[in-house]
Amino acid sequence: MSIDRTARDWAFWDDTYEFVDTLSPKYIESNLDDSTLYDLDLNVMLFINKSGKVVYPMSVDLINEANVPVPTGILEQIDSGVLTTRENEDYIHGVILLEEGPMLIVARPILLSLEEGPYAGTLILGKYIDSSYIASLEERTQSSLSLYTLDTEMPPDFRDVFNEVTIEDTTAVNILGDERVAGYFALRDTTGKPVAILRADYPRELYAQGTKTLFYIYGFLLICGMVIGTATKFSLDRLLVSRLIAIDSFLEKVKKEKDTSKRLEMEGEDEIHRLSKGINEMLSSIRLAEQELKAREYEKKFILDSLEEIVVLRDPNFNIRWANKTALKNGDLLTAEVKELKSEKPQTKKAIYQKLQQPQAPIWTDQEFTSPEGKTWLLRSKPVCDEAGNTIAVLETGVEITERKKYETELFHAKQDAEVANRTKSDFLANMSHELRTPLNSIIGFSDLLYEKIYGGLNERQVKAVGNISSSGKHLLNLINEILDLSKVEAGSFELHYSMFWLAEAFAEVRDMLFPFAASKGIKIELEIENSLPRINGDRERLTQVLSNLMTNAVKFSNENGCVRVKALQSNNFINITVSDEGIGIAAADHDKLFKPFSQIDSSSSKKYQGTGLGLALVKEIVQLHGGTVWFKSEVGKGSTFGFSIPLCGRNE
Repeated sequence: MSIDRTARDWAFWDDTYEFVDTLSPKYIESNLDDSTLYDLDLNVMLFINKSGKVVYPMSVDLINEANVPVPTGILEQIDSGVLTTRENEDYIHGVILLEEGPMLIVARPILLSLEEGPYAGTLILGKYIDSSYIASLEERTQSSLSLYTLDTEMPPDFRDVFNEVTIEDTTAVNILGDERVAGYFALRDTTGKPVAILRADYPRELYAQGTKTLFYIYGFLLICGMVIGTATKFSLDRLLVSRLIAIDSFLEKVKKEKDTSKRLEMEGEDEIHRLSKGINEMLSSIRLAEQELKAREYEKKFILDSLEEIVVLRDPNFNIRWANKTALKNGDLLTAEVKELKSEKPQTKKAIYQKLQQPQAPIWTDQEFTSPEGKTWLLRSKPVCDEAGNTIAVLETGVEITERKKYETELFHAKQDAEVANRTKSDFLANMSHELRTPLNSIIGFSDLLYEKIYGGLNERQVKAVGNISSSGKHLLNLINEILDLSKVEAGSFELHYSMFWLAEAFAEVRDMLFPFAASKGIKIELEIENSLPRINGDRERLTQVLSNLMTNAVKFSNENGCVRVKALQSNNFINITVSDEGIGIAAADHDKLFKPFSQIDSSSSKKYQGTGLGLALVKEIVQLHGGTVWFKSEVGKGSTFGFSIPLCGRNE
């Protein structure tokens, strides 16, 4: 870390950045004199340009204070690229084994002062791990250090921890008797391979001092315990035991007589006195709770007796424990119910009785009975269970539903009539749509022929009028087609024609179709389709119709010069597709109107846009027929996002 701080200081310096290219004599004279490496306490400083060539080397023998050649091992690793950086964030450090001995190496890229590039070269700093360096470390750490490289013979204790510190990459600890403890760790080269093992020995003075201190603490605690135990026994006998016996006798008397009005009198200002006050307050709270409980029981009885509904509590054998006044007035109904529930005939035994006899989570079970007066009652039964799940009682409620049964019958008939009317409406719309499309296609066809001047020339006003007839006819035909599709869905005759196709082709087809409309408003359509998207199995025509409706709405409700983004990506076995715009958005109050036929939002900002309200409804139906889902999110003034997902393999598979 110390060498790296020096490397960063020199490498991230504008003057060094310039020097590695120019080899300025001024830089050498100012910074690289004979004392530089001695001041930095380094053996090697090498400047390498970005081509990997050493442009300025410095190497000294710190012990003999003499200049020496750069070690051959370092130059070989520079030539092989091991000690040269390539990028702005490269950081090379470690220990390399040389013929002269192991050396600490740090290499940093040469950059500008703010650590910015481009990369100009590499600065390498090195220091031998020699006896002098180890001695300085021993002096600073007050420990004994031993270093062995992997290519030398090691002592037995080094060999014992070899695998642990080199292969498992951990620190090993070895207790050397009561006096010393040793720690072992591996030194690694610039590629992370172990090259040496270092041992640090420390005296176990703290352990010896702790053992001695622990002995004194044990003796002190033993003496204190004996003194405190004797004093405590005397105090308990005098101050606590007799008074506790008095409290116990008082509580036993209250329990036997069940009289919570009694009070405990205890002299003193200590904890026992405060305990007696707590007991008196507890008795007062119990007495108050008893009074409140009686009041609540009366209130509950008054409320339950005021109800027109039946409320009954039975035991597990259906014997009545409690019943309100309404239940007592209909005693014949309750008796008939129990007879039917307990009937031994298999054909009359009800499932409710079997359920209530089984220990289980409490659930309501409904049963209808008719009273002798001809009234219909709905009786609901629910088991009351203990913590073990065993039935300990049965709670029963009942309400007269004579009028409700009559209303349900009328409602059922009305529902049948409505379904018949709805089917008739769908058939009518389907038939009318077919009848309208035939003449409308003729109108569109002949107007297109006139517009293209097949039957002769037209003046400018006539061409414009014929064009309006064609565009209006096509708009009306699209509306009729949507009505026909919705009618088929409601009538259950809407069919999908599955095939395998590329979704990207459908996107491109819709984009090309909408290009004139989008270009007229200066709107850009962006497609983001996942490259690995597989082919999907679906009705291509209908899914293209879904994309067309969503993208048309996005362009229609976008502001001029905006952007419409269409995204498609795969999520598990589904394709997720979203269409986003930057248009007017939809107010939260209008969200419920979306996806409903013939429904449009009423905001003043959207009334100027044409539409029937059928497009989104048809989108939802087509996607759901494919087995998919539709969603949206929108905010007024910030645009809308409509999305849908469909399975890859198709619903019919």
